[in-house]
Amino acid sequence: MRKYCNDFSIDDINKVVKLYGWVSNIRILKCLIFIILKDSTGYIQILVKKNNNKLWNLSLSLSIESCIGIKGIIKKKYIKGNKNNKDIEIVLSSIKIFNYSKSLPLDMFSCNSNLVKYKYRYLDLRKPEILNIFKNKSDIKFFIHKFFNKFGFLDIETPFLSKSFPEGANDYIVQSRIYSNKFYSLPQSPQIFKQLLMISGINKYYQIVKCFRDEDLRIDRQSEFTQIDIELSFFNFNDIRFFVEKLICDLWLNFKKINISLNFPLLDYNDSIDLYGTDKPDLRNSLKFNKNISIFLKKGILSEFKLCFIKSIIIDNYFGDLNLNFLFDYLKKKNVYCYLCIRIISKINGIYNYKFNGKYFCDNDWVLNFLKKFDIKSNSLILIFILKKEYSEKDIIDIRNFLSDYFNFKRKSGFFPVWIVNFPMFFIDKNKNISTHHHPFTKPFNENDLYKSNYLDIISSSYDLVINGYEIGSGSKRINNFNIQKKVFDILNISKSIQIKKYGFFLEALKYGTPPHLGIALGLDRIVMLLNNILDIKSVIAFPKTSSGICLLTEAPD
Repeated sequence: MRKYCNDFSIDDINKVVKLYGWVSNIRILKCLIFIILKDSTGYIQILVKKNNNKLWNLSLSLSIESCIGIKGIIKKKYIKGNKNNKDIEIVLSSIKIFNYSKSLPLDMFSCNSNLVKYKYRYLDLRKPEILNIFKNKSDIKFFIHKFFNKFGFLDIETPFLSKSFPEGANDYIVQSRIYSNKFYSLPQSPQIFKQLLMISGINKYYQIVKCFRDEDLRIDRQSEFTQIDIELSFFNFNDIRFFVEKLICDLWLNFKKINISLNFPLLDYNDSIDLYGTDKPDLRNSLKFNKNISIFLKKGILSEFKLCFIKSIIIDNYFGDLNLNFLFDYLKKKNVYCYLCIRIISKINGIYNYKFNGKYFCDNDWVLNFLKKFDIKSNSLILIFILKKEYSEKDIIDIRNFLSDYFNFKRKSGFFPVWIVNFPMFFIDKNKNISTHHHPFTKPFNENDLYKSNYLDIISSSYDLVINGYEIGSGSKRINNFNIQKKVFDILNISKSIQIKKYGFFLEALKYGTPPHLGIALGLDRIVMLLNNILDIKSVIAFPKTSSGICLLTEAPD
């Protein structure tokens, strides 16, 4: 069996070995040359002595990253006082130069700009620390396959070339060579096909599958990504919750030696928005917005801002200095146009001594009534701010993190998973059209609600898994009734002709004994990010796209 650089130890002294790899470094002394050879496993030192002119001259001709093969004898490397059994080197007896390398366009020993490292990604991947990420990803995928095989899931492939099924993003389109003016669509997910597999009688399905979505990219999103797809018939949410939580716990224990307990907490969607400002809360940050005050302000004195986003926090036992100009300047950058700070100096026998500052017009009577209504304690600080309609979710996440640091809220270390449940089924999108929070195949919590007038109040049977602010998975119970599926299409204003043209085969399939089923898709790339303590999804994808969707290596799209 072939061995590699990292396979040898002190036990291999005096063995003759052959190795292949790349020149990582060269040091030249008076009578010695030290070549650091690297391969996919690590490094080993090659010693060249001057008494062999041919080897000496060939070694002198080498450049960094040249590809070579060597033969030599393993010897103990003498380092005074060091007893490390990896302190070995190979005394060179022959060398073959497969290919010289020209001068490198990037630094192999330090960080490079994204522009450089992704343009020359094949060189960047030679770095052992980068390659180790992909070894780890490969191990994670193998572990996942074993996990689902153990529980009797079938790994079934689904088509890449199909027709367009809108799922919230634009499709990537592939023109047919055979049929003029006809096109295939690359899948945003295997959603339709995995439901058809349930109709086919497949009880438990999974797949590690490539998906394609033409949408704005960000630090945790790529246009082509890999997900762990899961679908089950005759199971309920608690069942799929067990499988997913068991997988996550096993992954974290196996790859990070971290114990995460089963029974991840459940958080209602509306509570998540009220308390954290997002449906992807990072629970390492202990700061919570005050839900009751925000509701009061939206319904009461600040009703003129009812279409805006109102947030408030109470900091108890606050004795620190407060630089309001610094605080308000930051909030202004985050689309906050109205804010109020109330500082309670003391409260004696129900009498408040306080100060307030802010951009919102209010008088002492209003502040006093407010303090009494919520029975605010001494040495408390109340901060109220209102975001413009144009605020982004990133703005509120940034504000929460900023305020947490500003007011010294303790941030926890570790991993904190949470299920977000009870999502609204529908919302009004930026084009003022009714749309679904997840996808149009999601089952409503109560099917009868579909026949009520206010569709925006309908709750869906959907759920997201979030870890440390990253949406790791999203799933739902699926509609398994022809009439309910048609009703959802009608609510979404999908015309009958489009229903037949795009989804006719699926609607027909629903008529043939469709079982109750549910599923979830977990983002493999995001899981690998978290397991490797990496913040940018591009780092766990071998050949990623930039945030503008360009492949710097191949210059695609072309």
